Amino acid sequence: MKAVAIILAAGKARRMSHPKALIEHEGGKSFLQSLASTFGKAGCGVLGVVGSDAEAVREQHPSMELVASEHWEKGVLASVKAGLETALAEAADVVLVHPVDMPALRVNTVKSLLKEMDRGGTGSLTLRPEYDNAIGWPLVLSREAAEKLVQAEGEDLEKAIQVLQPRRMSVKDPGVIVNINTPEAYERVFSMPPKLAPPPRKRTKRAGASNGAGAEMPSTPSYAASSEE
Repeated sequence: MKAVAIILAAGKARRMSHPKALIEHEGGKSFLQSLASTFGKAGCGVLGVVGSDAEAVREQHPSMELVASEHWEKGVLASVKAGLETALAEAADVVLVHPVDMPALRVNTVKSLLKEMDRGGTGSLTLRPEYDNAIGWPLVLSREAAEKLVQAEGEDLEKAIQVLQPRRMSVKDPGVIVNINTPEAYERVFSMPPKLAPPPRKRTKRAGASNGAGAEMPSTPSYAASSEE
């Protein structure tokens, strides 16, 4: 079963002082990088959907697959569709959709959701986690359900999801409902104002083995933990 996670990072951060995808979460990782690591550890392929601050997000995440949402200003559903079209083209059997401003999601939660989808069999299946009776994220879609969502009319994501009749799965992870989308929410979690994650480190390699010069040559920028993206 091939699972692809779509991280929604296209919207404009109207309440935050920085693009939410670039804000530091933990360990020097941005919200986007932290979520990419979580989904990657759970066995998912990962792609991000960018829009408002696409250039800055690409510069900060040079080794991550990023898809442009050309109509991000029309609402979240347009960005979801942009991500779904790419995931389906990459032959995904299951697609997970998750907002970038909810980076506290746990690896084991993603694994549990994928196991539940695997047990569900074939057909149009949609699953949403819940914590303390509150519906959370990620939205988990079978391939057939993802294809239906791509064809959804209108601009309201929640209405489009309800048509799919999602089933709820109770989890013990508050990260599925914790949304860090305001400066106040960030300060409650981290006890400091929102700040940008540090830029990716540039790796260097010695050229001595090839030209005898022994000089260090810059290579393509990448994260030190790029295998987790």
